[in-house]
Amino acid sequence: MKRITNISELSDFELCLALSQNNKKAEQAFTEIYNRYSNKVFAYILRTINNRTDAKDIFQEVFLRFFDACKNGTNATNILPYLIKIARNICLNYIRDKKTTVPFDESIGFIKSSIDVEKSEISELVTNALSILDYQSREIFVLHHYQNLTFNEISDIIGESLAFVKTRYYRGKEKMKTFLTPYFKKDY
Repeated sequence: MKRITNISELSDFELCLALSQNNKKAEQAFTEIYNRYSNKVFAYILRTINNRTDAKDIFQEVFLRFFDACKNGTNATNILPYLIKIARNICLNYIRDKKTTVPFDESIGFIKSSIDVEKSEISELVTNALSILDYQSREIFVLHHYQNLTFNEISDIIGESLAFVKTRYYRGKEKMKTFLTPYFKKDY
């Protein structure tokens, strides 16, 4: 590994290598990885399972598993997709174990119309629209829009074909559009 005094200048691969060491450099490397990717990983988990308390638990588990994998010789050249893949697997286990379903409440459709919709109300509407999607469509939508991943990257992460990813994305997008359209139509 080349000599760099500033840990923030290390590549993802070099940070993974540093994690396998038992010294202060490993601690600094973990901190750097956490600082670089924690917000994106937590946002992915939260938007995927829609439960802040459980998202925090899953988030911690993701970084523990990542640290253990690096300690045991795994070297990721691109850490974010690796972390997202770990998060995805834990989220899938969470959903399987909890057997959670998000009921679609018909009364959501009767939100009073207003020309000046607050940003938080729009965010809540989008969250509600996301919750009506099946897990795979919601996951693909979140990875694409909130994590800025390409369809090819998403295909690699979830282990499905590119055609599958695109189809699920566009079907989910249409379902969300159908849900959200009444809220944004202006009555003139």
